[in-house]
Amino acid sequence: QGINAEYGHTTLGDILTTFINCAADASCAEAFSRNRVVQRAMRLLDALEASDLSATTLPVYKEMTLMLLNNLTASNVIAIQDLLQLEDEDLAGYFVTRLSMLYARHSATEHVSEQRDLRKWFLQISLNLTRTPDGQRTLLTEDWPSQLLETLNESPNPMLRFLSAQCLNNCAATPANHVAIVESTAVSAILRRLSKGLEAQPTQMVLAEFLASMMQSEPGMNCLEGINSRRFLVAVAEGKIDASGGDEEVRNAVDPEVAEFIKHHILPFLDEIQDAYMQEEE
Repeated sequence: QGINAEYGHTTLGDILTTFINCAADASCAEAFSRNRVVQRAMRLLDALEASDLSATTLPVYKEMTLMLLNNLTASNVIAIQDLLQLEDEDLAGYFVTRLSMLYARHSATEHVSEQRDLRKWFLQISLNLTRTPDGQRTLLTEDWPSQLLETLNESPNPMLRFLSAQCLNNCAATPANHVAIVESTAVSAILRRLSKGLEAQPTQMVLAEFLASMMQSEPGMNCLEGINSRRFLVAVAEGKIDASGGDEEVRNAVDPEVAEFIKHHILPFLDEIQDAYMQEEE
């Protein structure tokens, strides 16, 4: 009950610290679920958003609450189910929508150091959700795809871009999600970042894995063929970067492991597509 009560700042910090430490232990998951800790933490997050705490104190409690939600959803799928609330038709996806809205608000207003950037916790929680098919589907039907792509395309913080790419990559591992992913324009955005060398390792490999996953369904294959991905990926596999446009953007060399991955796990499938089209024309 303490997480919802009005305590002094020090006491609230102590409560959150205790919960954060316990939440890392998966054996506590059922007790946390039984006591609705995920729901209470989300209500606390909303209360903090509306509070008049000082500019130095407020981010600390926000971060601790997000760390609690991250540890909960990372340690056990029960917490993921509590966050998704899919068993309640009226509340299904509500918390995911709230997290998306809060993330957008922080993205628009915060200019902070990487050490105190709360957005990484929002993204880490979202990444935890993508560990389950239900979490992937919910994420893709809310506002998160546009948020993830905006972060991937525009954030100067490489950690945020890496987490965004991981979320999309996990969703792409399930072919049933590919129609939603294609509709989000994620495929062309990721191909652009990979072919132009806009990411370094380990994000490069995550982007390549995303494209390989998209080859596992007809919508994904059609999308890659439609944007002439083979031409760009052949160049990447050869270690070549498309340097056209955007001179202000930092370009990274193609990692050799990424080049080999593309050669063996993507290009053979694209070659098959091209050969199929050639046979049909003949």
